[in-house]
Amino acid sequence: EPKTQTDPFADIANKVKEETPVKPVKAGWDRLTSAQDPGVGHEAHQLAIILAPSDKVYSGTLSYDASEPIQLVTLHGPLADGDDKGQAIWTPDGETKFALTFVDPKNAMGSWEFSGNALAVHTMNPTEFTVSYSVSATATAAQPAPEAETPTMGMPADSENTPEMVVEPSGPQTVSVEIPTGTAVPGCEETDECYLPSQVIINTGDTVTWMNIDTAAHTVTGGSPADGPSGVFDSSLILGGAQYSHTFDDTGSFDYFCMVHPWMVGNVTVN
Repeated sequence: EPKTQTDPFADIANKVKEETPVKPVKAGWDRLTSAQDPGVGHEAHQLAIILAPSDKVYSGTLSYDASEPIQLVTLHGPLADGDDKGQAIWTPDGETKFALTFVDPKNAMGSWEFSGNALAVHTMNPTEFTVSYSVSATATAAQPAPEAETPTMGMPADSENTPEMVVEPSGPQTVSVEIPTGTAVPGCEETDECYLPSQVIINTGDTVTWMNIDTAAHTVTGGSPADGPSGVFDSSLILGGAQYSHTFDDTGSFDYFCMVHPWMVGNVTVN
């Protein structure tokens, strides 16, 4: 069994973080300390909920200043039965499901125009972080999604009524896909959950980042188990806790699989 990848400088980084003086809260801002992410499969992550899940859609601007680089999260939902296919999902109990928009600006300070039923900031680290923030937003009643529409990765089912989610943030985006625990043994293919989500839809210039939260090593290899590698992209072995990113510059449909565990398959569609 491959050993879990570790950071030899983690203890030093934590010590520096603990000894760093806490910044004073800016006038008109609030401060939060993160807690364990209650989402299923995210128990090793930290989450600071700024706007709790609501039946209203919040639209506005978040300004943030965190103690370490964070990711930005909005939720849309709860989703109706069957609406959770083909997009990233966050769920606290496995039954109530929200569409997840996950943006990684790779910074600790900035601003973000957002829209969603909930707003939070997040890290994939198990240790607490603090975030000072200011939110300027309006709330509107959520509208039901048209039955004929199929939401795409990173878009809520009612995206027609929240165009901000389609166009922001401007420029290339990064979409996250998780390799969940337990995928080293067959079974995940029965529910199409060997990669979460197994199918994503992006635009040219966007990047997909696969994060291995399993303890076993996996690959993200363009192609299929039947035809073999396509040569378009190949991560080689991704150890537990590591990640791999690929930027898609050409349009098309790109199948991929794990060469170590060939029942694991996924697809990226590039518009």
